[in-house]
Amino acid sequence: MKIKLLQNKHNNYYRINNNSIMMKKKFIATLAIASSSFVFGQVGINTNTPQSTLEVTSSSSPTSPEGMLVPRFTVAELAAKDAAYGAAQNGILVFISTGVGSTGKTSDIKNSGFYYYDNPTSKWKVAGNSSSSTFNVTTEKTASYTALATDDYIKLNINTAGQTLTLPTTGVTVGKIIMASNIGNMPVTILPQPRNASMPISKQLAKENSGSFIYLGNGLWDWASGF
Repeated sequence: MKIKLLQNKHNNYYRINNNSIMMKKKFIATLAIASSSFVFGQVGINTNTPQSTLEVTSSSSPTSPEGMLVPRFTVAELAAKDAAYGAAQNGILVFISTGVGSTGKTSDIKNSGFYYYDNPTSKWKVAGNSSSSTFNVTTEKTASYTALATDDYIKLNINTAGQTLTLPTTGVTVGKIIMASNIGNMPVTILPQPRNASMPISKQLAKENSGSFIYLGNGLWDWASGF
């Protein structure tokens, strides 16, 4: 009889312990849910009272750099991640440190600066006027030359027959203008042929002459002035 009584007491104690454990679990679960609600509410950095989803306020330290750093890439590094960006990343912001895009989603990147991903066009677009603006003048070319998408002014000194100036067809935005000046005594043939190339003279930049070309898209250039 005594043994049964001890066993009953032990069993009763065990059941009480079980109930206590269950209550603790419920309390922890409730706390976790409450914490999650707080995390997905508003976040403040350097402030206890954020006024938006995320608010970052400056500190009073004169030696502490202030600001926000977004992911930084070279064009090559970002191009290697082309497949990672789609509809879910529309509007995402990055900073380009160096490089010029030529193909794929980075083809519109021409300078360093802030760029955002535009999913409807599957391209990285410059954010405002953040990119630096440069005017690129080539060194003097004395033979056939393939222009770069970043060239703005091409200096030619062609004195040998049969030379060509090949204009870029990738990495170029519609409306891009490239100017060229030939101080040599021989003309240079323009490739691809300008849209307005009905006459032989309009297929070449004449000797001792200057002209400019405008990109129309789809690999097509035309004369903007000259010839």
